[in-house]
Amino acid sequence: MKNRKEKQQQMSLMKEWDETSSTATTANIMTDQSNQPYKYIEPKGNLSKETEKSIGHPVSKFTKIMMIVLAISLPTISFVLASRVKGRLTLPFYIFGLPSWLILVPILIYFYRKKGFSPFIRSKGITALMAVSFSFYSLYNILFSMYILRPFFVVDEENNIVTGYKSSIIWLPLIILIYLHSCVYIQHLVLSKCRMRPKLYLYLVSYPSSVFFTTMVLSIPFYLIVPFIPSLIGMVIMLIPFALGLIGLYQTLITRPPNKWQVKEIYLKTSSNEEMENEQLITPKKSLKRVKIQPLSDHNEQIVDFKQPLSIIQIADPHLGPMMSCERLTEICESTVKLNPDLVLLTGDFFTSESFNPENTLEIALSPLKKLPPGKVFACVGNHDLEEGCMEILERALKTIQCPLLIDQSVLVETRIGKIQITGFDYRNKARQQHIHEVCNAYPPIQGVPRIALLHDPGSFKLIPTDYGCITFSGHTHGGQIGIRSDLFSLTMVGITGMPDYSLWRNGNNYLYVHTGQGCRSMLGTMVLRVGAPAEDSLLQVYFES
Repeated sequence: MKNRKEKQQQMSLMKEWDETSSTATTANIMTDQSNQPYKYIEPKGNLSKETEKSIGHPVSKFTKIMMIVLAISLPTISFVLASRVKGRLTLPFYIFGLPSWLILVPILIYFYRKKGFSPFIRSKGITALMAVSFSFYSLYNILFSMYILRPFFVVDEENNIVTGYKSSIIWLPLIILIYLHSCVYIQHLVLSKCRMRPKLYLYLVSYPSSVFFTTMVLSIPFYLIVPFIPSLIGMVIMLIPFALGLIGLYQTLITRPPNKWQVKEIYLKTSSNEEMENEQLITPKKSLKRVKIQPLSDHNEQIVDFKQPLSIIQIADPHLGPMMSCERLTEICESTVKLNPDLVLLTGDFFTSESFNPENTLEIALSPLKKLPPGKVFACVGNHDLEEGCMEILERALKTIQCPLLIDQSVLVETRIGKIQITGFDYRNKARQQHIHEVCNAYPPIQGVPRIALLHDPGSFKLIPTDYGCITFSGHTHGGQIGIRSDLFSLTMVGITGMPDYSLWRNGNNYLYVHTGQGCRSMLGTMVLRVGAPAEDSLLQVYFES
């Protein structure tokens, strides 16, 4: 048995292309780019084009119904429980509820409909999204503020009603709550202007607003408990989601130096037809499964069974905006250049509403990747890249770093370990299975050539034919956004829907790596932070089976 070092030394001598495997595909490869280290592969047959781009998420009718039911029932139950003590909701309602719904929301609607940056921002759908977002947030802020202020109420225990307030103390938490509420409103308002903000604004408004909005999301389950707990203990419990929001801010903004990036080894092993059939017989309802990333020794395989690793860095969901400044994305790209991987894969979602001004922000942020030679950087589109005006900015930025944007296209790339076929899929939320099969049929596997797919939405991975034999790189989920992730137990907001949320997955002979992403987005900005799903900086060592 050869050890890894010996194998790598042997494989490093492989500098020539495998002429045998290229012969069968010469007729399918465009020859007008002979000077480039990659060649576009001509599709076999025609690919249908989506006439109307849709950036939405594919959601079943059942899921939509459940979302509506929860949106109505949860606040209703929470308010019924909160009303057990008369009068305690009065102060928060008149400070945070009534002014928000009667004054602030109409102003918000006016700004989006009349003063919005673009027709997309001024559309009824976006206006409704932001108005409903702030309205629901205000609804839960009434409850949150009531439980925070609860120890400062003077209560007539005999009649179980509020008779007054401890005025000498209550003003301090009240001022803090008013400031945080104002930050959330201002952030909702200024997102309509679509402009990158200075650091002072980020620290005074953006960060506090995201922490407090995330607090409202995390506090929802607590409203079913705290009504039955003494007021002081209840206040302390309600500070838990706020503390988690602060942790989420750190996990969202974390950017590691290149010597702190995590190195992950991924070994891709194909199954025989018999093994695949056995797997489907054992688990007929769930062939898609998570695969633990582990050292080669745990695979009981010899290193001779695998090629020299292909080093890959994936930049996923940067979402330039409140939580991803131009300077931060530039730092990530500079670290990428220092690590000098074989391939850099950009898997979409570069934008929030703030990304449009200045227009060259994305171009500046990605500029360090110019230092990499052509044929190392490839990209696909995400759903938010299809918003009005985004594609023009994205194409211009990618052109400056000589990065092909693969939209239902495939290239044959020369790398350190030999040829690699890279196929980029367009984002679709309708007729996904038809689209995936069309692209796979248009670019069939090339004998002896490892295959990489760029697919922003991991939910579509299960639609790739199980014998296609590729490793797919996706993002989109932000690692589940909120949840608990460990080797022993994993539960995230995305994972409970059944979609692959993070790390390595397998379906037949196809593998999927879902990158947690460097940025994140909710609504038009980043109102909901990562909690339990920190931003990922990793170098992937991918071993293809010989």
